Amino acid sequence: MTSRSFGRPTPHLRDLQGAVRQHAQRGAEKLREQKSLARAVLVFLKTDRFRPDLPQYSPSLAVEMERPSQDTRDILHAAQEALCKIYRPKYGYKKAGVMLIDLIDENRQQLSLMDTPQTEEERQRSQKLMTTMDALNEKMGKGTVRLGLPEKNAPWHLRCANRSPRYTTNWDELMVAHAK
Repeated sequence: MTSRSFGRPTPHLRDLQGAVRQHAQRGAEKLREQKSLARAVLVFLKTDRFRPDLPQYSPSLAVEMERPSQDTRDILHAAQEALCKIYRPKYGYKKAGVMLIDLIDENRQQLSLMDTPQTEEERQRSQKLMTTMDALNEKMGKGTVRLGLPEKNAPWHLRCANRSPRYTTNWDELMVAHAK
C-alpha cells in the first residue's frame, strides 16, 4: 500500500489523478522488488476527519485486473478507473492511496487457457520494459523514468516548511563551521 496525506485539501480530479498515479507507480515498483504480481488494485480517498464542519466522504473501490500483473501501466490503468468511479467533486480530499491486493508470487501464477504465444510475448516485453525502467531509476536516481509528470506545487505534495535539516542525508544541508 502507498498513501500520503496532502499538504492541503483539494476538490480537483486532476490533483487526485496525480497523487494516485504517483502511489500506483511506487506500488508497482514495490511489487517488482518482491517479485510478486497483483490481481486487483484498490484506491481510496479521504476527506479531513478532523474538520467535522466540512462534508465527509471516504470511498474506496477495488478493480480486478484482467490478469495478474506487476506492470506499472496495467496498475495505473486500474487505479485511474477506480478513481474516476469514486470521485465526487464537492469534497475537499485530504488523503489518497493505492493498495495492491490479492498478491501472488510471480513464479507461481496460474496461466489461462486463453493465453496465446502473442500473450506470452507481450508479457515478456512488459517485463523487459519494467526491468529497464527500474534499472534506470536505480542508476540515475529515483523518479528519473516515470509515467506522467507531477505538477509543481500540487496540493497533494507534502508541506516541508517545518522540516528539520537533513545533515546526515543531504550534502546541501551540511552544517558549516566558521572560525575566526
